[in-house]
Amino acid sequence: MNALGLVDSAHAEASRLVNRQFPRLSWNIWSARRTLGQIRMGEAVPALRNRWERHAGVPRRNSSSDSSLLLIVPMADHVEIPWVPAVGNYSFELVETARQSLGVDRVHSLRVDPTSTADDWHAQVVDFVVSHKITHLIGRIDIEPNGASDWSWDVFVRRLRKAWPGVFMPLTYDSAYPYLSMHLDRITRLDSRAMPIVLDRPITPVIRPHRPSAGPLFLPLSDSSTALIQQAIADTTPDLDLTFIGNVDGYPYRSALLEDLARVGLSVDVNPQKVEDDAIPGFTVYARALRRSRVTLNFTRCNGVPVTQLKTRVLEGALFGSVVACDSPLYARDYFVEGEEFISYSSPRDLRSQLEELFANPTRLEQRRALAFAKADA
Repeated sequence: MNALGLVDSAHAEASRLVNRQFPRLSWNIWSARRTLGQIRMGEAVPALRNRWERHAGVPRRNSSSDSSLLLIVPMADHVEIPWVPAVGNYSFELVETARQSLGVDRVHSLRVDPTSTADDWHAQVVDFVVSHKITHLIGRIDIEPNGASDWSWDVFVRRLRKAWPGVFMPLTYDSAYPYLSMHLDRITRLDSRAMPIVLDRPITPVIRPHRPSAGPLFLPLSDSSTALIQQAIADTTPDLDLTFIGNVDGYPYRSALLEDLARVGLSVDVNPQKVEDDAIPGFTVYARALRRSRVTLNFTRCNGVPVTQLKTRVLEGALFGSVVACDSPLYARDYFVEGEEFISYSSPRDLRSQLEELFANPTRLEQRRALAFAKADA
């Protein structure tokens, strides 16, 4: 190794040691730089100057369940995916699920114009929560609601806090990715009342502990979508022993696991839905493939990051008629009973052994499928 290589190696090792001792150092540096940049742009200073005015001048709102009003700001894909049930529009599903729980008149949805600027959508949302007396706000902070590439949720939060006393609930799907965790951490620093919703794992690895939060959680699926999908796949019967339904290209971890299963003699039907008619709504095709599967695989690792996540496939597999096999029981066992309502395996050979026993006893297989469905449908 030449001198330059030695320097690079030493620098990398030093960075690892520093990050091990101070795991949030890089987050803190990023956040400080972002604050300085916003001060230069004139964004942060008003919020800092008006901090005492904000707390003194904005009236506190009664947040009891009887008076709560929720606003959900859908992500940008509401433009590309129809705003109807049973097509995999998770923004629609979130709104409809909230209305099922809270009532139609207590849940609002504000879809941002994709041509709007950050300043425009910030003002639009702030004006809405104030004028409609909203008490709680959910926004997915992984992406901008207008689809822009420049992240501005922290600027929005500063503006929101000056005008509104309610509870902001920042939602993130994939906190395993460090840049998304940094974003969530920054928002909770700027807003002491924020209550994060993290779908993929518990909140503690993401931000400071002892923070009111929700998660890990499955992606929502409304009753109307479930009913339509169940009706569409009612005549489908299981004809595939073992499937994997999901992306494989670009996912080395998944490809390697499928190869390991093949080495021990397990044949996996990968994405059998792709041979079906493309005119059928995509989510229904996905559900039909699950119904065809006696057992379907759920790979729990995040792509590119060695972090285990809760995957919504665990819920969907059970709901649409398959027994789900997970390479880790972590988080799934918070919702389903391991060994009864889903399978967990420690190695490809362990999975093969469990499947041989299960397929040899169709009654037991049907019992597990029925138990999982009952839990998912509850």
